[in-house]
Amino acid sequence: MIKIAIVDDNSFLIKTIQEKLSFFEDFMLKFTAFNGLDLIEKLEKNHNIDLILMDIEMPKMNGIEATEIIKNKYPQIKILILTVFENDENIFNAIKAGADGYLLKDAKAEKIHQSINEILDGGAA
Repeated sequence: MIKIAIVDDNSFLIKTIQEKLSFFEDFMLKFTAFNGLDLIEKLEKNHNIDLILMDIEMPKMNGIEATEIIKNKYPQIKILILTVFENDENIFNAIKAGADGYLLKDAKAEKIHQSINEILDGGAA
């Protein structure tokens, strides 16, 4: 069972991602967070997570800053950036911060599933 956290400041988008993941029995949603700071607080209580689906643009702490902190503290956790922006600078900064992959939020459920499995097998999405 792959343990996942979703981080996004838009609750509608969290629900959309949850619905996409619900098609696959090998995923278990452990928790959601509304920004990087919220995520880090939740990880301090329970960092038994395999992968984080992370938004970039969020208040308090964005996804790139959160990725860098998490990768330093919990290097075993994989991070897949999910964003609406196909922005080369954001992609570069996210990868530089330690993100394991990058996907657009409008990706189909099968593409998200495939990307998660690729990342967990050591590849990149």
